[in-house]
Amino acid sequence: MALFNYATKEVTLKIVYYGPGLSGKTTNLQYLHSLIEPEKRGKLISLATEADRTLFFDFMPVELGKIKDFSIRFQLYTVPGQVRYNATRKLVLKGADAVVFVADSQRQMLQENLESLNNMRENLLANNIDPDDIPVVMQYNKRDLPDILSVEELNSALNKKRYPYFEAVAIRGEGVKETFQEITRILLKHISQKHRIDITEERPPVEEMIKTGERAEPAPQRKEVREDIALLIQEMKETMKRVEESLKDGSDIRSTLQHIEMQIKGLKEALHESNKKHDDILKILRDIRNAIDRAKVKRRWLLFR
Repeated sequence: MALFNYATKEVTLKIVYYGPGLSGKTTNLQYLHSLIEPEKRGKLISLATEADRTLFFDFMPVELGKIKDFSIRFQLYTVPGQVRYNATRKLVLKGADAVVFVADSQRQMLQENLESLNNMRENLLANNIDPDDIPVVMQYNKRDLPDILSVEELNSALNKKRYPYFEAVAIRGEGVKETFQEITRILLKHISQKHRIDITEERPPVEEMIKTGERAEPAPQRKEVREDIALLIQEMKETMKRVEESLKDGSDIRSTLQHIEMQIKGLKEALHESNKKHDDILKILRDIRNAIDRAKVKRRWLLFR
């Protein structure tokens, strides 16, 4: 919800970056943070867990300066991608004025994108926000990876509402600034029409916030991805240990756990191979996570048998 201070003529607007885990939401904010002049941005606050780099949110206040007579301030948030943090995602969406949906372009991530998009709509409704009356921009990230869906395929599956969309390689900053410029433009137009105040311009002065005379460094994503994967391995090993300790009997489950252990061992080896592709590692991770979920289901069935 836009916060107006008519006495000081200030407007605070909240933009939430939504999407599945590791789709590039945090990378977008990191890159924007590196681009924006220090005096026009606050500190980037990131709360991390063992399983996901962002537990609650990444938060970055951005001062746009004045448009007409109003001072504009954006608050940028991301949400955790993992399903188990849905309560947190819902909380972060509360009072949102606009959403950037960051989709992972990889073909194998289509289902996760769809689930996250549907979850976003559900959580907007839970916060009494009309999903059809909030500015949304789609970003199709990871366009540099192999086996990606075409823009036409992504629009057909994810963009039935025909939102503005941008292709991106967030780790290199490609498409990040353009996405931010578009969401701020349509948000200011939306707020101006909704509240009948004149705060729009043909081109919002987002460019004025960008550093001049120097090249921003891309977010150091690849190293962080490796760190995230190492933390995921640790979490999965702990989960496997808890499941095993709670077993009363059932060789079927133990064989599943042995299979998980072998997958984790293979993944640790893959992390040390310089030619191992990022998407291959993520596929192994998904296989491990699915195996753990199956083990948990079998355990619950045993306890109630």
